[in-house]
Amino acid sequence: NVAVCTIQRNRARWIQEWVAFHYVTGFRKFYIFLHKCTDDSEAVVARLKNYFDIEVFSVSDDIFRPQLAVYEYCYEKYGGAHDWIAFIDGDEFLFTPNGINITNQLAAYQNEKLSAVGVYWSCFGSSGHKIEPAGLITDNYRYRAPEDFEANRHFKSIVRGRLGGGFKILQNSHFFSTPDGTYDTSMRPLSHGCVEFMPVYGRLIINHYVTQSRDYFLSFKKNSGAADAGANMVRSEEWWLKHDRNELWDNSLIHLRSELISTILASSTVFSE
Repeated sequence: NVAVCTIQRNRARWIQEWVAFHYVTGFRKFYIFLHKCTDDSEAVVARLKNYFDIEVFSVSDDIFRPQLAVYEYCYEKYGGAHDWIAFIDGDEFLFTPNGINITNQLAAYQNEKLSAVGVYWSCFGSSGHKIEPAGLITDNYRYRAPEDFEANRHFKSIVRGRLGGGFKILQNSHFFSTPDGTYDTSMRPLSHGCVEFMPVYGRLIINHYVTQSRDYFLSFKKNSGAADAGANMVRSEEWWLKHDRNELWDNSLIHLRSELISTILASSTVFSE
């Protein structure tokens, strides 16, 4: 019984792929918070509800650091209904590289004394795209940074359900206060959202499509703020140069592609009804 919670802004073009992808990996409940969307995200998600088990919410403009607020709300209201809830973004794709269903993978930690599992980023650059290409993010962006890239030391959390008041938001969307703490998949304790040691990817990975194309960065991401840092955050040119890393070809999702395409096609039937 594994759920995923996300807050997304103006990602109508990609949200069907994101939901279908996480359905394929084993998630069966989706809590989607749409923040200040000016595209047709609401209409897309409304249609996807005919195929996937989705709860959708609109987030008002006047909430400070809305990501933290909605995460806290989601866990308080729905945390008791699930064994685990992952908290990730719309440009993050969480999966198991060994082909094991996410539910079975997390079962390995069910009896461990921990409250959350930290999953590290694997950061992808623009793959040389100047303009946002048609098609799937997971097809279009295949080049990434090496494992020792500094940003890969960030992780996101999959939190055990039914912690009651033991789940508290701290300073960002990566690491939370919980009764028995957060550990990575090698059972190393994590005390903040970015670690000093090398990430591990053997059991769980988040492919983080952090830049997308140059045009996407300039026209949207640069000035879009950050849901856990505030609307005034601006990503500088230095940020782009740091994160647009494309040294390594990555084929880590090939084992999921056939089922992903089938799920996208099946869920697309709701768009023509």
